[in-house]
Amino acid sequence: MRWLLALVCWFCTATAYAGAWPRQAGQVFIAVSTDQTRSQIYAEYGLRGDWTMGMEVSMPRGRRLPDLTSFIQRPVWRGAGGSILSVGLSMEMREARAAAVFPLLKGETEVAARVGLIWGKGFVTGWGEGWFAAEAQVERLVTNDWLRAGLAYKLDLAFGLKPHDRLMVMAQAQAWQQANTRTLRLEPGVAWRFGRGHLVLSPSVGVVGPKAPRMKLAVWTEF
Repeated sequence: MRWLLALVCWFCTATAYAGAWPRQAGQVFIAVSTDQTRSQIYAEYGLRGDWTMGMEVSMPRGRRLPDLTSFIQRPVWRGAGGSILSVGLSMEMREARAAAVFPLLKGETEVAARVGLIWGKGFVTGWGEGWFAAEAQVERLVTNDWLRAGLAYKLDLAFGLKPHDRLMVMAQAQAWQQANTRTLRLEPGVAWRFGRGHLVLSPSVGVVGPKAPRMKLAVWTEF
């Protein structure tokens, strides 16, 4: 459990993604990013009644078809101190992960369903406004289930600070566990606002699992 202890102790920051907080009805958020392993387009849309729906299209390097994820979430509890708890459901269609073990499955797809809880809290410091968020997800395959029995677990922790009107300082930690496979990745970052968007630079390094460093470049915008 040393990887989990390292994750809990890591100070990490939330991205501009809604996290536990719902998007306002009619508000759109879009993030386009790329690093050495994949390119992504992520979008959120605020619905009435505090519902937020979204989609992500992720294209790993060397693949012909992208991974597709859709989700919907809504707050279920708000605390007096500014805390918020949301529940989310998502579906992902992707290349079968067992293809790494069984090459004949290259190009085969699987569908995974996830349910998650997202907790967030905003705060104010002498260095500016900040926020903390934690998200826990449980995943179950709904196709090709004979290849991977059991559940998969994901835990994200995030911490952010806005010391200047145009600047956000960020870091994020992501942990994933499925059977005997574990990963933990740490990703600090900075975002600089220009007009209605942000330019984001996020280096990352693996602590458990693949350890190769990466550099992510992203553009966020909302309207």
